[in-house]
Amino acid sequence: MEDDISDMSRPQMYLFGCTLKSDKREFKVDLDGDETEQQLSLKAVCLGAEAEDKFHMVEVEGLTYDGKTTKVPLAVLKPSVLPSMSLGGFEITPPVTFRLQSGSGPVYISGQHFISVKDSDDEEEENNSSPVKRPANLLAGKKPPMVVIDIVVLHCFKCFIFALIAKLIIVYRNCSPAEWWLTA
Repeated sequence: MEDDISDMSRPQMYLFGCTLKSDKREFKVDLDGDETEQQLSLKAVCLGAEAEDKFHMVEVEGLTYDGKTTKVPLAVLKPSVLPSMSLGGFEITPPVTFRLQSGSGPVYISGQHFISVKDSDDEEEENNSSPVKRPANLLAGKKPPMVVIDIVVLHCFKCFIFALIAKLIIVYRNCSPAEWWLTA
């Protein structure tokens, strides 16, 4: 009989997806209740085939580590330049709102939604024998939300590295291999 019931003591993984377009510019992922912990792992964002050839900016609104709301750009896409983008498993804790700031879409966001049942408070107090003092929200089983700003900084750094490599390739193509050592 126990095999027939889904084992919620283990984390459950579900497919996540949403569509943003001119008549539905916002999509919210809220917490289902206090008894579950949730995490979104975003994999990709892409434009639909019928998207206009102009910039489409997707913004994500979530919580910072100290519980304040923040809004940051998730992706800026254009069909003729960058029709899709890998988000590489960008993780964020609900509540989260995705918003189409510019463009008319459709923009598709996909990933995975992890849900697990929180341990009871009694079990956590018994297991928390560490002498290290922790904030009250961590003792209550709440994880601090992911800092969304870090992914933007990481993306900008990655773009800088790619531009630097492209410049080096251009410089080295204009000289012979023997000259590479002299220009480096």
